[in-house]
Amino acid sequence: MMKQLLAAPLALSAVLGLPAVPSLAATPEGIVTNACERLTAGEVLYPTYGAKRVTFATAEAYGATEVLITGCVKKGEEYVQEWQSTGFAGRSGFAPPGKMWQDTLYSPSGSFSFTEALGRKNPGTKLRYHTINRLSRWGGEPGPTYNQYFEGKDGGADEDLWFYLRQGDYEQAAVINWNREPDMPTVQGASFAIFLHAGNSVTAGCISTDLETVTRLLVSATPGDRIVMGVEPAVYAAGTKTTPDIKADDMGNASNPQPAMPHVMARAVAGVAGAAAILTGVIVIARKRQRLHQG
Repeated sequence: MMKQLLAAPLALSAVLGLPAVPSLAATPEGIVTNACERLTAGEVLYPTYGAKRVTFATAEAYGATEVLITGCVKKGEEYVQEWQSTGFAGRSGFAPPGKMWQDTLYSPSGSFSFTEALGRKNPGTKLRYHTINRLSRWGGEPGPTYNQYFEGKDGGADEDLWFYLRQGDYEQAAVINWNREPDMPTVQGASFAIFLHAGNSVTAGCISTDLETVTRLLVSATPGDRIVMGVEPAVYAAGTKTTPDIKADDMGNASNPQPAMPHVMARAVAGVAGAAAILTGVIVIARKRQRLHQG
């Protein structure tokens, strides 16, 4: 569900698409880089259900759009890093608890499985793969096709996958199972077409990175692999083995899967959130081809 919201690439695009671990200068300021070690140490607040591969997409704070994307694979009892890249979340950043809804421009927060993928040609993934053609749609209209792949006539709010493939966004994409089975029942209006896809751009709710990274993820993916998404304070426990102690009243209850932001971070994010709210208020989302599609 991606669609570019900015006319020109953001400055960070100059460092996107690196197959190896980026240098410190290429990492968004403040984002932790030891996601796999923290998963092994039991410091991840969202469940991963013993998945063989877990991908992390994390931002420093609510309202931030730059994300660090890390691929972890389980070897024995430990998770080790396979690759790391950078990318973007939705224009509004990651959704705080209870705020994820259609047309909010948020990316969902939580732990979600991968079971399907789509794009120009199957790169060799074991996920169920949809080869996009001129009739390929992702359901946005209320009804049985909502948040599902189908082929047929555009109902108005459905996403034209062929159009966005030609824009480069859906050359390859992994479907993130937000608001859909097997992770959860589908709720009409709770947002649709949430993918990890190519494009390297701020999105309307997807996670966007370079094509090489998406392809690499798909080639190694098997059904049931997971992605953990959100802001660092909601993803990682505070005051644990690999992080310094932080006062409980600064981080919130570590047992809460959506702890509060540190006070200093919250003040900084307030200004960003305010600006995002103003921008969001003036965005008009069309219903047909020119509408801002969900990812």
